[in-house]
Amino acid sequence: MKTSIVIVTFNGMKWIENCIESILKSTMQPEIIVVDNCSTDDTVHFLKNKYSEKIILIESNENLGFGRANNLGISLALQSDSDFIFLLNQDTIIQKDTVEKLFELAIKNPDFGIISPIHTNGDGSSLDISFLYYINKQCQSLVSDSILNKEMKDIYQLEMINAAAWFLPRKTLESVGGFDPLFFLYGEDDNFCQRVLYHKLKIGITPLTAIKHDSGNNFKVDFPKGSPNFYNKFLNRVKVQYGDVNTNDFKKLDKLKRYFLKEAFISFLKLNFTEYQVNKKKYKLINPTEIKLSVTQNRELGLKYLH
Repeated sequence: MKTSIVIVTFNGMKWIENCIESILKSTMQPEIIVVDNCSTDDTVHFLKNKYSEKIILIESNENLGFGRANNLGISLALQSDSDFIFLLNQDTIIQKDTVEKLFELAIKNPDFGIISPIHTNGDGSSLDISFLYYINKQCQSLVSDSILNKEMKDIYQLEMINAAAWFLPRKTLESVGGFDPLFFLYGEDDNFCQRVLYHKLKIGITPLTAIKHDSGNNFKVDFPKGSPNFYNKFLNRVKVQYGDVNTNDFKKLDKLKRYFLKEAFISFLKLNFTEYQVNKKKYKLINPTEIKLSVTQNRELGLKYLH
């Protein structure tokens, strides 16, 4: 059975050599597909010169964002008859047995749509901060079993894990599709996990192997109010919540828009023009039609967003 690793790169010179070298040392060798998101550093030149015979390189002439770029690599892997696809961030390093362990677990547990290893930080000295957030919130049994020296399970089930290292059986993609292009960066993994659960598949993490993730994660950062990042974070949160296929929250979007319009009007009357501009911008950013269409499409089975 064939496994393909898909890596999206963007200005990845700091990490990409270590990432690929760790894959080449694997006990089970996968196909390696790299999708470059129009890097402006030497990433593409480096990959072509050092790994031209060891990887398949797709060069995008624009930055497609995380999800759409992954969709390109996933599509190619499916076309080449891969049975499993391992999505891996450019800033990760895997263990020698990571691919083999995930492959074995996926075979034994066909009801799991996503299996992910433990994520440590870049030097392996502690857990990755975003990974720790998810297991503290959703999977405390893993922490308890580890601390209390109980027998560890092969897989611990949860509802969401960030997409730094996802091992996906082909049937997951055939049911759920690819990443929704509604998202450019951040939120696409939340949305995908929601859809995996909707289509009656499970999500799990395994303590049998680990990756190092040099993410420098900033998921808790509060961006300056009114900045582009502030609005991007706001809109991603709206899309994740109201685009959840497991709820009918999308029906509340018109009410949400009216709320921000009302808040803008109140701020204007109070002569608080900063808040007026913020609420007006939020009102304009929300597109109920777009999100409702996304929910409708994502509730359907099939290879959507993949070609």
